[in-house]
Amino acid sequence: MKKRILALGLTVALAAASLAACGGASTKTTEKATEAGTEQGSEKATEAAKEEKADAGELRTYKLGVNGSDHEEWEKANELLAKDNIKLEMVEFSDYVKPNEALEDGEIDLNAFQTEIYFNNFVKERGYTDLGILAYTQVAPMGIYSSKYKSLDEATGHLIIAIPNDVTNGGRALKFLEKNGFLTLKKEAGLTPTVMDIEKYNKDVEIVEMVATQIPASLPDLSFACINNGVAKDAGLTLKNDAIVYEDYKEPDMKNYWNIIVAKKDRIESEDFQKIKKAYNSDEVKQVVLEHYDGQSIPVWD
Repeated sequence: MKKRILALGLTVALAAASLAACGGASTKTTEKATEAGTEQGSEKATEAAKEEKADAGELRTYKLGVNGSDHEEWEKANELLAKDNIKLEMVEFSDYVKPNEALEDGEIDLNAFQTEIYFNNFVKERGYTDLGILAYTQVAPMGIYSSKYKSLDEATGHLIIAIPNDVTNGGRALKFLEKNGFLTLKKEAGLTPTVMDIEKYNKDVEIVEMVATQIPASLPDLSFACINNGVAKDAGLTLKNDAIVYEDYKEPDMKNYWNIIVAKKDRIESEDFQKIKKAYNSDEVKQVVLEHYDGQSIPVWD
Protein backbone atom coordinates (compact mmCIF):
# COMPACT_ATOMS: atom_id res chain seq x y z
CA MET A 1 0.00 0.00 0.00
CA LYS A 2 1.49 3.28 -1.10
CA LYS A 3 1.79 6.21 1.22
CA ARG A 4 2.26 9.81 0.33
CA ILE A 5 5.11 11.06 2.47
CA LEU A 6 6.65 14.48 2.87
CA ALA A 7 10.21 15.13 1.93
CA LEU A 8 12.28 18.10 1.07
CA GLY A 9 14.73 19.13 -1.57
CA LEU A 10 14.77 19.40 -5.44
CA THR A 11 16.43 20.14 -8.70
CA VAL A 12 20.05 20.74 -9.59
CA ALA A 13 23.16 21.84 -7.61
CA LEU A 14 24.19 25.46 -8.19
CA ALA A 15 27.72 26.77 -8.48
CA ALA A 16 27.95 30.57 -8.91
CA ALA A 17 31.06 32.30 -10.23
CA SER A 18 32.55 35.16 -8.20
CA LEU A 19 33.35 38.29 -10.20
CA ALA A 20 35.75 41.02 -9.07
CA ALA A 21 36.71 44.34 -10.65
CA CYS A 22 39.01 47.20 -9.74
CA GLY A 23 40.24 50.49 -11.21
CA GLY A 24 40.10 54.23 -10.90
CA ALA A 25 37.16 56.42 -11.88
CA SER A 26 38.36 57.86 -15.19
CA THR A 27 36.46 60.16 -17.53
CA LYS A 28 35.92 57.23 -19.95
CA THR A 29 34.52 55.11 -17.15
CA THR A 30 32.08 57.88 -16.21
CA GLU A 31 31.01 58.24 -19.82
CA LYS A 32 30.42 54.49 -20.12
CA ALA A 33 28.36 54.47 -16.92
CA THR A 34 26.24 57.33 -18.26
CA GLU A 35 25.74 55.51 -21.56
CA ALA A 36 24.77 52.32 -19.71
CA GLY A 37 22.22 54.21 -17.62
CA THR A 38 20.76 55.76 -20.77
CA GLU A 39 20.53 52.34 -22.44
CA GLN A 40 18.77 50.85 -19.41
CA GLY A 41 16.31 53.73 -19.37
CA SER A 42 15.62 53.28 -23.09
CA GLU A 43 15.14 49.53 -22.59
CA LYS A 44 12.53 50.09 -19.86
CA ALA A 45 10.78 52.66 -21.99
CA THR A 46 10.64 50.16 -24.86
CA GLU A 47 9.16 47.49 -22.59
CA ALA A 48 6.52 49.90 -21.31
CA ALA A 49 5.68 51.03 -24.84
CA LYS A 50 5.23 47.43 -25.95
CA GLU A 51 2.63 46.83 -23.26
CA GLU A 52 0.83 50.10 -23.99
CA LYS A 53 0.03 48.88 -27.51
CA ALA A 54 -2.76 46.70 -26.09
CA ASP A 55 -5.45 49.24 -26.97
CA ALA A 56 -4.19 49.40 -30.54
CA GLY A 57 -4.65 45.63 -30.91
CA GLU A 58 -1.03 45.00 -31.85
CA LEU A 59 0.44 41.61 -30.95
CA ARG A 60 2.92 41.71 -28.06
CA THR A 61 5.40 38.83 -27.99
CA TYR A 62 7.34 37.91 -24.85
CA LYS A 63 10.21 35.41 -24.73
CA LEU A 64 9.75 32.66 -22.13
CA GLY A 65 12.77 30.59 -21.09
CA VAL A 66 11.96 26.92 -20.52
CA ASN A 67 13.87 23.68 -20.02
CA GLY A 68 13.36 20.99 -22.65
CA SER A 69 10.81 20.81 -25.44
CA ASP A 70 7.59 19.76 -23.68
CA HIS A 71 5.37 22.87 -23.71
CA GLU A 72 1.83 21.54 -23.91
CA GLU A 73 0.50 23.60 -21.00
CA TRP A 74 2.11 26.74 -22.40
CA GLU A 75 0.46 26.11 -25.75
CA LYS A 76 -2.88 26.17 -23.93
CA ALA A 77 -1.85 29.37 -22.11
CA ASN A 78 -1.05 30.93 -25.49
CA GLU A 79 -4.52 30.02 -26.73
CA LEU A 80 -6.01 31.87 -23.77
CA LEU A 81 -3.71 34.87 -24.24
CA ALA A 82 -4.57 35.27 -27.92
CA LYS A 83 -7.69 37.31 -27.06
CA ASP A 84 -5.41 39.84 -25.34
CA ASN A 85 -3.02 39.98 -28.31
CA ILE A 86 -0.25 38.42 -26.21
CA LYS A 87 2.01 35.62 -27.40
CA LEU A 88 4.69 33.70 -25.51
CA GLU A 89 7.66 32.59 -27.58
CA MET A 90 9.40 29.52 -26.11
CA VAL A 91 13.19 29.77 -25.74
CA GLU A 92 14.57 26.34 -24.87
CA PHE A 93 17.54 25.80 -22.57
CA SER A 94 19.34 22.58 -21.71
CA ASP A 95 20.61 23.52 -18.26
CA TYR A 96 19.42 25.22 -15.06
CA VAL A 97 21.77 28.21 -15.01
CA LYS A 98 21.42 29.97 -18.36
CA PRO A 99 17.65 30.69 -18.10
CA ASN A 100 18.23 32.96 -15.10
CA GLU A 101 21.31 34.53 -16.66
CA ALA A 102 19.36 35.24 -19.84
CA LEU A 103 16.54 36.83 -17.84
CA GLU A 104 18.95 38.97 -15.86
CA ASP A 105 20.65 40.10 -19.08
CA GLY A 106 17.34 40.96 -20.77
CA GLU A 107 17.64 38.27 -23.46
CA ILE A 108 14.28 36.81 -22.38
CA ASP A 109 11.28 38.30 -20.58
CA LEU A 110 10.31 35.44 -18.22
CA ASN A 111 11.36 31.91 -17.39
CA ALA A 112 9.59 28.84 -16.01
CA PHE A 113 11.84 25.91 -15.14
CA GLN A 114 12.87 26.04 -11.48
CA THR A 115 11.68 25.53 -7.92
CA GLU A 116 11.48 28.31 -5.39
CA ILE A 117 14.34 26.91 -3.30
CA TYR A 118 16.62 26.71 -6.34
CA PHE A 119 15.68 30.24 -7.36
CA ASN A 120 16.31 31.65 -3.87
CA ASN A 121 19.74 30.01 -3.72
CA PHE A 122 20.62 31.21 -7.20
CA VAL A 123 19.72 34.87 -6.73
CA LYS A 124 21.45 34.92 -3.35
CA GLU A 125 24.72 33.58 -4.74
CA ARG A 126 24.61 35.65 -7.92
CA GLY A 127 23.29 38.84 -6.35
CA TYR A 128 20.38 39.05 -8.78
CA THR A 129 18.24 41.42 -6.73
CA ASP A 130 15.94 42.50 -9.57
CA LEU A 131 14.37 39.06 -10.27
CA GLY A 132 11.14 37.99 -8.57
CA ILE A 133 8.36 35.38 -8.61
CA LEU A 134 5.40 36.06 -10.88
CA ALA A 135 3.44 32.86 -10.20
CA TYR A 136 3.55 29.27 -8.94
CA THR A 137 2.97 26.47 -11.43
CA GLN A 138 3.53 22.79 -10.60
CA VAL A 139 5.28 20.47 -8.18
CA ALA A 140 6.98 17.21 -9.16
CA PRO A 141 7.15 14.90 -6.12
CA MET A 142 10.25 12.81 -5.43
CA GLY A 143 9.68 9.10 -4.93
CA ILE A 144 11.45 6.10 -3.43
CA TYR A 145 11.69 3.22 -5.91
CA SER A 146 12.88 -0.39 -5.77
CA SER A 147 13.05 -3.40 -8.07
CA LYS A 148 13.41 -5.74 -5.09
CA TYR A 149 10.80 -4.63 -2.56
CA LYS A 150 7.15 -3.61 -2.67
CA SER A 151 7.23 -1.76 0.66
CA LEU A 152 9.78 -0.13 2.92
CA ASP A 153 8.91 -2.40 5.84
CA GLU A 154 9.78 -5.69 4.13
CA ALA A 155 13.42 -4.72 3.59
CA THR A 156 15.86 -6.16 6.16
CA GLY A 157 19.60 -6.54 6.54
CA HIS A 158 22.16 -4.32 4.82
CA LEU A 159 20.37 -1.77 2.64
CA ILE A 160 22.04 0.07 -0.23
CA ILE A 161 20.20 3.28 -1.04
CA ALA A 162 21.08 5.61 -3.92
CA ILE A 163 20.52 9.35 -3.82
CA PRO A 164 21.36 12.04 -6.43
CA ASN A 165 24.87 13.42 -6.06
CA ASP A 166 23.94 17.08 -6.50
CA VAL A 167 23.42 19.29 -3.47
CA THR A 168 19.77 20.18 -3.94
CA ASN A 169 18.36 16.80 -4.96
CA GLY A 170 20.74 14.94 -2.66
CA GLY A 171 19.64 17.05 0.29
CA ARG A 172 16.01 16.51 -0.62
CA ALA A 173 16.58 12.75 -0.74
CA LEU A 174 18.25 12.71 2.67
CA LYS A 175 15.33 14.62 4.19
CA PHE A 176 12.99 12.10 2.55
CA LEU A 177 14.93 9.16 4.00
CA GLU A 178 14.82 10.78 7.43
CA LYS A 179 11.07 11.19 7.13
CA ASN A 180 10.79 7.48 6.37
CA GLY A 181 12.88 6.41 9.35
CA PHE A 182 16.13 5.34 7.69
CA LEU A 183 18.36 7.95 9.34
CA THR A 184 18.48 11.03 11.53
CA LEU A 185 19.99 14.31 10.37
CA LYS A 186 21.61 16.96 12.51
CA LYS A 187 19.11 19.62 13.55
CA GLU A 188 21.21 22.38 11.99
CA ALA A 189 21.37 20.62 8.60
CA GLY A 190 18.78 22.90 6.98
CA LEU A 191 17.04 22.29 3.65
CA THR A 192 20.08 21.03 1.73
CA PRO A 193 21.88 18.55 4.01
CA THR A 194 24.77 16.36 2.82
CA VAL A 195 25.86 12.91 3.97
CA MET A 196 28.15 14.72 6.42
CA ASP A 197 25.00 15.93 8.20
CA ILE A 198 23.80 12.41 9.03
CA GLU A 199 23.79 12.14 12.81
CA LYS A 200 22.95 8.44 12.93
CA TYR A 201 21.54 5.57 10.90
CA ASN A 202 18.37 3.96 12.26
CA LYS A 203 18.82 0.91 10.02
CA ASP A 204 21.79 -0.86 8.43
CA VAL A 205 22.02 1.63 5.58
CA GLU A 206 24.72 2.43 3.05
CA ILE A 207 24.14 5.68 1.13
CA VAL A 208 25.47 5.73 -2.43
CA GLU A 209 25.62 9.08 -4.22
CA MET A 210 25.11 8.83 -7.98
CA VAL A 211 24.46 11.03 -10.99
CA ALA A 212 20.67 11.36 -10.91
CA THR A 213 20.11 10.15 -14.47
CA GLN A 214 22.09 6.94 -13.81
CA ILE A 215 20.04 5.83 -10.81
CA PRO A 216 17.06 4.17 -12.59
CA ALA A 217 19.33 1.82 -14.57
CA SER A 218 21.05 0.81 -11.31
CA LEU A 219 17.84 -0.21 -9.50
CA PRO A 220 18.58 -3.98 -9.78
CA ASP A 221 21.76 -3.44 -7.73
CA LEU A 222 20.08 -1.29 -5.08
CA SER A 223 17.72 -1.85 -2.19
CA PHE A 224 16.02 1.51 -2.73
CA ALA A 225 16.60 4.68 -4.71
CA CYS A 226 15.42 8.25 -4.28
CA ILE A 227 14.61 9.49 -7.78
CA ASN A 228 13.45 12.99 -8.66
CA ASN A 229 10.38 13.15 -10.83
CA GLY A 230 11.84 14.27 -14.14
CA VAL A 231 14.45 11.52 -14.14
CA ALA A 232 11.85 8.93 -13.15
CA LYS A 233 9.53 10.05 -15.94
CA ASP A 234 12.31 9.81 -18.55
CA ALA A 235 13.05 6.26 -17.32
CA GLY A 236 9.41 5.23 -17.71
CA LEU A 237 8.69 5.17 -13.97
CA THR A 238 5.49 6.68 -12.58
CA LEU A 239 4.52 7.77 -9.10
CA LYS A 240 1.20 5.95 -9.26
CA ASN A 241 2.50 2.60 -10.48
CA ASP A 242 6.13 2.37 -9.42
CA ALA A 243 6.98 4.58 -6.44
CA ILE A 244 6.76 2.91 -3.03
CA VAL A 245 6.23 6.26 -1.33
CA TYR A 246 6.32 9.85 -2.58
CA GLU A 247 6.07 13.37 -1.24
CA ASP A 248 2.85 15.07 -0.21
CA TYR A 249 2.98 18.41 -2.01
CA LYS A 250 0.36 19.91 0.34
CA GLU A 251 2.68 19.89 3.34
CA PRO A 252 3.73 23.47 4.21
CA ASP A 253 7.46 22.95 3.73
CA MET A 254 6.91 21.55 0.24
CA LYS A 255 6.18 25.06 -1.02
CA ASN A 256 9.95 25.46 -1.27
CA TYR A 257 9.85 22.92 -4.09
CA TRP A 258 6.96 24.30 -6.09
CA ASN A 259 7.95 25.41 -9.57
CA ILE A 260 7.64 29.08 -10.43
CA ILE A 261 7.46 31.67 -13.20
CA VAL A 262 10.15 34.33 -12.78
CA ALA A 263 10.37 37.84 -14.22
CA LYS A 264 12.04 41.16 -13.52
CA LYS A 265 10.46 42.65 -10.38
CA ASP A 266 9.56 45.92 -12.08
CA ARG A 267 7.44 44.05 -14.64
CA ILE A 268 5.59 41.64 -12.36
CA GLU A 269 2.64 43.97 -11.71
CA SER A 270 2.35 45.09 -15.32
CA GLU A 271 -0.98 44.43 -17.03
CA ASP A 272 0.44 41.98 -19.58
CA PHE A 273 2.39 39.95 -17.06
CA GLN A 274 -0.63 39.68 -14.78
CA LYS A 275 -2.60 38.39 -17.77
CA ILE A 276 0.11 35.78 -18.37
CA LYS A 277 -0.14 34.72 -14.73
CA LYS A 278 -3.94 34.50 -14.95
CA ALA A 279 -3.76 32.46 -18.15
CA TYR A 280 -1.37 29.90 -16.68
CA ASN A 281 -3.20 29.70 -13.35
CA SER A 282 -6.44 28.84 -15.12
CA ASP A 283 -8.70 25.79 -15.00
CA GLU A 284 -7.93 25.14 -18.66
CA VAL A 285 -4.19 24.88 -18.08
CA LYS A 286 -4.73 22.86 -14.90
CA GLN A 287 -6.67 20.27 -16.89
CA VAL A 288 -3.85 20.03 -19.46
CA VAL A 289 -1.26 19.48 -16.73
CA LEU A 290 -3.34 16.78 -15.03
CA GLU A 291 -3.98 14.93 -18.27
CA HIS A 292 -0.59 15.37 -19.94
CA TYR A 293 1.58 14.45 -16.97
CA ASP A 294 -0.81 11.85 -15.54
CA GLY A 295 -0.03 12.71 -11.93
CA GLN A 296 3.72 13.12 -12.37
CA SER A 297 3.39 16.90 -12.06
CA ILE A 298 0.66 18.46 -9.94
CA PRO A 299 -0.80 21.99 -10.34
CA VAL A 300 -0.34 23.93 -7.11
CA TRP A 301 -2.59 26.94 -7.63
CA ASP A 302 -6.18 27.06 -6.36
